[in-house]
Amino acid sequence: MKKIIHTICLMFAVIGCLAQNQSLNSVLKQAKKENKLIFVDCYFTGCIPCAQMDENVFPNELVKAEMNKNFLMLKVDIFKDKLGDTLKVQHILNGFPTFLVLNGDGKLISSSSGYKDPGNLLALFTDARQKANQQQFLAGFSTQYDEKKYPSFYVEFCKTRKGITPAILATYSDTLKNFKAENALLPYLVTRSADEKAIETIFADYNGFVSLYGADVLQPVIDYGLNLKLAKALKTNLNDAAFEDFLGGQKKYFTEKTWKICLQTLGNKYFLAMKKDTVGFLKFAIKNPVLYQYHFNALYSTLLVKNGFTPEVVKLFCKWADAIVTDDSGLEFMKTAAAVNKRAQDEAAYNRFMKMAATYASKYKMKTESVNETGSE
Repeated sequence: MKKIIHTICLMFAVIGCLAQNQSLNSVLKQAKKENKLIFVDCYFTGCIPCAQMDENVFPNELVKAEMNKNFLMLKVDIFKDKLGDTLKVQHILNGFPTFLVLNGDGKLISSSSGYKDPGNLLALFTDARQKANQQQFLAGFSTQYDEKKYPSFYVEFCKTRKGITPAILATYSDTLKNFKAENALLPYLVTRSADEKAIETIFADYNGFVSLYGADVLQPVIDYGLNLKLAKALKTNLNDAAFEDFLGGQKKYFTEKTWKICLQTLGNKYFLAMKKDTVGFLKFAIKNPVLYQYHFNALYSTLLVKNGFTPEVVKLFCKWADAIVTDDSGLEFMKTAAAVNKRAQDEAAYNRFMKMAATYASKYKMKTESVNETGSE
């Protein structure tokens, strides 16, 4: 196996990055022998958040200690290493870096993507160990790779990112006998889309499918389905009453926690995409507070670029920050909350969020320069 561990691993030898000549099978055996989990960092050369993980997170004192104690770390350049070709098919790699946690039998425990600061990553470690102890595995994914287990059009798409159309997915759904069979949902998950039959099937047993594939991997398909339904429902009736009626009809499918995430997606679609109403979105977000993925920071950046921070928008954005940013949210969210309060000239709130950020950085032994507020100009 060529270059499975990137040269950067030489910097992190204390973390336990594995030797270049080890196969995945030998790593699995080692994990079982040492009673550890396997942390797979799927990255590619040129990926900025991947490089930031290498520079700022993996060398972190607390991260290294936890990694050494409970994990074996395997770094895979997804576009250069042979193992990358396997992982692209066997697992869902739709964002980078993607972090996979496996046990010694190759069973997937968790899959998540995107930059994680030390506090976020340690929380991921804790969650993975708890799930492993409770024997909670994502059984929708195969533990061993066999290309014959997967639809040929899916394999081709994983290798080229081409070839799957809505018509192909619809035909696949019509021929699929068991949506809960191993690997059955992968074509939808990798494209983050689905036809109407698949959407209705997944919605009807959301909890069952989450137990097979994980909430983070399934959510983009849920988002796609909800947005598709919303556009259809409001095609001839684009108003708040119709929107609220639509929400009432969809809530029944999901847990309370998941529904909050869905509301963020639907609010973004309805208010920002369909109505171009930032004020309406912020009022909706304050009423239905949730911090998920990067919507908060992304909207802040968008408003900066488009000069969208009117006095009313600034005031509402500050209220949104108060509703969702807490002392365990993550450093970048705290810095954004501080920046928008600085823009509002609310010195007390600005200082509160900067103090929150400093405390968080100190708790997780992060570099002091990382506490500087995010772009507020």
